[in-house]
Amino acid sequence: MSLHIKNIEQTKRAFMITWSDGSNSEMPFIWLRDNDPFELHPDTGERTFDLTSVSLDIEPENFDVHSDGQSSTLQVTWPNKEDASNYPQSWLYENRPGQTRCDPAAITKAAWTAKQMASLPRFDAHECDSNPQTLLAALQGLKSTGIVLIENLADQHDSGELFGDLIGFKRESNYGVMFEVRSKPDPNNLAYTSLALPLHTDLANQEFIPGNQFLHCIRNDAIGGKSVFADAMTILDEFKQECPDNYELLTKLNVPWHFLDKETDLRQHRPVIGLDRQGQFKSLTFNAHLADIPDFDTETLYQFYAAYQELMNRIRSAKHNIEYELESGEMVIFDNQRVLHGRTAFDPESGSRHLRGYYIEHNEVENRIRMLDKAIQA
Repeated sequence: MSLHIKNIEQTKRAFMITWSDGSNSEMPFIWLRDNDPFELHPDTGERTFDLTSVSLDIEPENFDVHSDGQSSTLQVTWPNKEDASNYPQSWLYENRPGQTRCDPAAITKAAWTAKQMASLPRFDAHECDSNPQTLLAALQGLKSTGIVLIENLADQHDSGELFGDLIGFKRESNYGVMFEVRSKPDPNNLAYTSLALPLHTDLANQEFIPGNQFLHCIRNDAIGGKSVFADAMTILDEFKQECPDNYELLTKLNVPWHFLDKETDLRQHRPVIGLDRQGQFKSLTFNAHLADIPDFDTETLYQFYAAYQELMNRIRSAKHNIEYELESGEMVIFDNQRVLHGRTAFDPESGSRHLRGYYIEHNEVENRIRMLDKAIQA
């Protein structure tokens, strides 16, 4: 780090640090005492300091700045602490209040249109397995665009499942850890029929909606059955600009979602559009087949249907949709809270169509990105 401590002053509640570039940082005493970078368990790295053991008005007994010519360290003596606390200037600058910790998994999301996504980002399964940089690039791409394609999987039933082991733990649902997507008798989900599936996100009825979906194509010889995708970021950006009142309504109304079969009755209320702490798009919950009977008052019902149908029309618009015919040995991975997916109808008598899927949460993908980045940088 080229920046260094130019000056430091003690006030009633904090150190005021002036950096060599002229910027200033206020470092509260209670924050410094709570976050001593060397007061962590030596094996687990977990915090061992007990915040209740000190007053919020704590002040240092004395302090000094030590320099070895290359870097400086702020050394602070606290009441009732035997050893002084040492805060390297790099630590102080990187963790200064108001500054988010550097995160290799904090990747900017790039919205796309159907025209821009003329071809899905592709990564070779063998390269991902043997080259950490390729796997890292694939996961970074997934975070950025919300969808990637893995090709050249081995021609075996569990090759897609084994690929997920490169990333992290799989999420179990009422469909199990792994689910087989093919037409079958007595289905409990429209995915297990040969009907067309309009664009949707999965498991709106769950308490926690799965983050990423993995769909491995084992066989796709039937006529029809093309996969369809659309980017909710692009759709909702237009929706927000052109229908701001409808957009806002769908960020606030807790819509009921429901799944029911012979063994399961899962219900959940949540908004169609989820926002992050900054009020920006975070997630879309949209599944017309799992929408329960709206339980709003009459006036709200009229507003809801106007907003919901408007959004549905935009989602169904061909200008947003891309179609792709998955081939045997390919696996599509997409963000289930961002990228809508569906398929065209297919003729089950014309050939076999068998996809095998599972879910892996966002935090598992982000963890793998961080660990791969750390290993590559080492």
